[in-house]
Amino acid sequence: MKMSFVTLEELMPQEHFLRDLDRLVDFDFIYDKVADFYSNTGRPSIDPVVLIKMLLIGYIYGIDSERRLEQEITVNIAYRWFLGIDLDERVPDHSTISQLRRRKFDGTTVFRDIFDEVVCKCIETGLVDGKLLLADSTHIRANARNDLREVIEVPDTPTEYMQKLDREAYELGLIKEPVEYDTTKTKEITKSVTDPECGLMKRPGKPTGFHYLNHQTCDSKHGMITDVFVTPGNYNDCTPHADRINYQIDKFGFNTEAVCADKAYDSNEIHNEMFKRNIKTFIPYKLTPKSCANYEKGFDKSDFEYNVERDEYVCPNGIIFHFSSYKKGKGVKVYRPKQKDCIVCPFRSQCMGKSKSLRAIEVHLHETARREQFKNNGISE
Repeated sequence: MKMSFVTLEELMPQEHFLRDLDRLVDFDFIYDKVADFYSNTGRPSIDPVVLIKMLLIGYIYGIDSERRLEQEITVNIAYRWFLGIDLDERVPDHSTISQLRRRKFDGTTVFRDIFDEVVCKCIETGLVDGKLLLADSTHIRANARNDLREVIEVPDTPTEYMQKLDREAYELGLIKEPVEYDTTKTKEITKSVTDPECGLMKRPGKPTGFHYLNHQTCDSKHGMITDVFVTPGNYNDCTPHADRINYQIDKFGFNTEAVCADKAYDSNEIHNEMFKRNIKTFIPYKLTPKSCANYEKGFDKSDFEYNVERDEYVCPNGIIFHFSSYKKGKGVKVYRPKQKDCIVCPFRSQCMGKSKSLRAIEVHLHETARREQFKNNGISE
């Protein structure tokens, strides 16, 4: 046997990422973030900074098993140095991290608060300015078997955004009374038996099965991630986008000038929320029916000219379409012409095909904001 007298400092390479991270970030702020979850009496707890830094090591180096994370830290000099765990000291048990998730920090915002604090430090050092924010999402396979599923009934009510549109329609006088929703109406959805929080994803070009969606926002200055938000895999990409951008602006005081995303984010809600904040949306059009090969009608909605001041549409033949009704739970305004005008119209067959009913134009309540965003940013269909 040979006895050697060495220290972690001597064994730790001078050129190592964890040395740079330890030098640039003071993790003592974590104590304030978790102070309310620890008692001043009883047995001393494992240092919360060590536990959070263990999770950080797992994220940085792709160690997604807490059991394996404990094993890797036990034999890795750099990990021990970063955590301040000497060679003769035991690494915290993997079950401690599991219980931390399940009990102490479950249902809290502690991980979000720590993430936001790191973003604030990036802002202070000039790595993030928030002027141009880039958004996208990626699917993450849930740790759940696809065949272990059940069909359950859930309330079938409009989304919060649709309910917001109905309230706005009432305030604008488009409907006479506030909308009351049928709370007894239900719909069937497929849920995972082993992981009920994930969602069944079925998208063209994407793997089918139980997934999560990881929604991320990046600051364009240096590509720093400024927000992470996870939803079940059956959510639309654009559903949480407006709320997450608003959260970042309010939280970090960003003076955001524009947001950029792919066509999956071409949502009236996003365009309208950003328009109200005077933020440009660089988002391409989704394909319209006219762009598809199976488009049969001669005139698309884009062929009708909209008069903003009079809130009416004019068809290619000069016939005026007046506001007719509002579709509750859908956020759509319906415009129709007078019947006598359409009967004698020379473009009737081209406009409506074989339909005997009047041509109607359905426009989203926030379509104007979407149209103005595209107009101001020079984006065309």
